[in-house]
Amino acid sequence: MTDHTTAWERFDDWIKKVIELRGTDLHLVPGYKPMARVDGELQPIDDFVLNAEQTHWVGISLFGNSVMHDLGYQGHMQKTRTYGDTVADITLATAGGEKTVVVRLHGGKIPTLEEVGLSERVTELLSPTAGILLVAGPHSSGKTTTLYALVDWINRNSNVKICTVERPRWHLFQPAKALVQQHEVGLDGQTAAAVITSALRQAPNVLMLGEIEDFESLGAALGAAETGHLVIVQVHAVDAADAIQRIIEAAPESMHAQVKRQLAETLRGVTVQRLARHKDGRRRTAVYDIIGEGARKFIDGGKPDAGFYISRAQDGIKQLEDAGSISKEEAERLRREVGA
Repeated sequence: MTDHTTAWERFDDWIKKVIELRGTDLHLVPGYKPMARVDGELQPIDDFVLNAEQTHWVGISLFGNSVMHDLGYQGHMQKTRTYGDTVADITLATAGGEKTVVVRLHGGKIPTLEEVGLSERVTELLSPTAGILLVAGPHSSGKTTTLYALVDWINRNSNVKICTVERPRWHLFQPAKALVQQHEVGLDGQTAAAVITSALRQAPNVLMLGEIEDFESLGAALGAAETGHLVIVQVHAVDAADAIQRIIEAAPESMHAQVKRQLAETLRGVTVQRLARHKDGRRRTAVYDIIGEGARKFIDGGKPDAGFYISRAQDGIKQLEDAGSISKEEAERLRREVGA
């Protein structure tokens, strides 16, 4: 027997079940059983069919009685909750006037630099000296994981203060040598620029940004890099030149010259990655181009000499191909993408 409160009463248990199954998300949709995505496929995790009253009650329990007004204004509502070291990113929306809930799960152990395939030499770019480091790659290339691995290396090796600005928090940093404060847009401030400003007022040495959302965020990030902070930023880009161009184009055209000047003075380096698909069809390994301050040549359309590269993606591709981990066709695809 179920009533309007049943879904809410089982909500935490469902999330814990998805975590146990190593799933990535939970879906609560009227007319369907609660569904989890496991290994890329949806499967039911309870035996009753949800109704609109139950998902509505989940929304009220999560977001309060203002849910009808706020949903009508924003189109969706979002918040996060934590379950151990797992972050649950919860979105409430409507479809056909009925409430739906999606919970995306992030977190778990942050991998080491070695586990994500980064050269130990990348740590040359992570000393807490003023400047900006861009972590770039195409969509779904694993750059968020790389971003966390880089910052967690600082967390485990430096007695500094780290502030993050994220939407949402994909992992939770565990206490180590550094003091870490994780800030979330929407939870700790309504805009990325406001949260960045708040974070900078808390005297960090290192600032991690999940992305540059607007010109105000860009201005705050470059200003921080100029005033003694190490700023590590994720950028959606296909290569280093594209990453730098996207930073420049986040500003109005009238400000491009100023942004170029700031980058020329503060850019520490760029990492760019691709994911190589293994022959077994299950595993993927990142290959990286890592460039130090020589990446500044891209600002005005130049190219850095080969000696400026800390690591080359083409070398990683060759190692995987020689080891028999990836097919010849996959190696050729990757070489085309990285321009090798």
